[in-house]
Amino acid sequence: MNSNYVPACAVWELTLACNLGCLHCGSTAGGRRAAELSPAEALALCDDLKSAGCRGVALMGGEPLLRPDFFAIASRVRELGMELSVITNGTIHSEEIFAGLRELRPRAVAVSLDAADPALHDRIRGMRGAFEKASGFIARCLSEGLPVSVITTVHKLNIKELPALRGLLKGRGIAWQVQTAGGEGGRFSREFLLDKEEFYAVGLFVEACRREFTPEELPVIGAHDLGYHSGLLKNVALYEKWEGCQAGISVAGIRSDGGVMGCLAMNDENYVEGNVRVSSFREIWNRPGGFAYSRGFKKEDAGPNCAGCPELETCRGGCSEMSLMKTGRLHNDPYCFRSIEEYLPELKPAGWRGALNGLAGPEVFRRLGRFFSGGRGGEQAK
Repeated sequence: MNSNYVPACAVWELTLACNLGCLHCGSTAGGRRAAELSPAEALALCDDLKSAGCRGVALMGGEPLLRPDFFAIASRVRELGMELSVITNGTIHSEEIFAGLRELRPRAVAVSLDAADPALHDRIRGMRGAFEKASGFIARCLSEGLPVSVITTVHKLNIKELPALRGLLKGRGIAWQVQTAGGEGGRFSREFLLDKEEFYAVGLFVEACRREFTPEELPVIGAHDLGYHSGLLKNVALYEKWEGCQAGISVAGIRSDGGVMGCLAMNDENYVEGNVRVSSFREIWNRPGGFAYSRGFKKEDAGPNCAGCPELETCRGGCSEMSLMKTGRLHNDPYCFRSIEEYLPELKPAGWRGALNGLAGPEVFRRLGRFFSGGRGGEQAK
């Protein structure tokens, strides 16, 4: 077996059941898959993940809290010594849920928030009152001492909401992840996808936040899809250097029917590597030749957007989901900061480069990392 790759995190779509109808949902969640893993199969998968060396599990949906055995599965993850993250829409409240989350001591409870304007958030989420419920969920988690994160998915409908969201979140000890919408879902019109200028503007926004606020005031990052190797933007990601898509290298995705992928966001049957009902996760993960698009990358695999780039060897063509969604192939991400800066001549002046270079040293990344790994305030922030 190939043991060169360690699954640092398994992102597990626990169920596709969801009480919302979010416009940008890449899985078009709402109803359960026909063959979701049974409670016994799910618990066995927890043990399987541990045996494969998995360090952390992120439970998502759909809406994971709709699965009746959510706490049994989450508790098993923690009993096995793996870190736990929970990704929820924040609209399902009960005393039992908050008590259960406290007991789990999760690494993060991440809540989706797409606008500071309640009406717009409700429109995007497909339910009246969604903003009020999510805001209440966040406030209650904070009062319980839980490590809260907010995930904002940006598209043309809500890009102007970013400054207002910043005002809503700063100073509250909330880790904020900004990501961009893809076009895989059945409810999202591709006309709402960001163009290159808007995409770059999101990067500029995150850069500006990182310049103005300390990690303790506003811990904010751009997600894995938000641009690479910029000559101008140095403070966008959690890590100092992008080292390529981690799908199938350090990250795995698991569908609610047991299908194993490198990344759930790719949402393409061609990238399902196997099913845990047929082979163990450990076998699938370590299978020779598995996840070939990622593990076996060669420079010749790059598409025209990335061929010849001096960063190609480590970048490997950017975000796999973004590349596949935008161009129909991998290793060809057209929304790379480096390429956009070549495309937009106004970004080239040396004065911009001099002003923006070196804005964040290793200490800032270290402090940010504590927020995005469950640390909040006190000793964790020192």
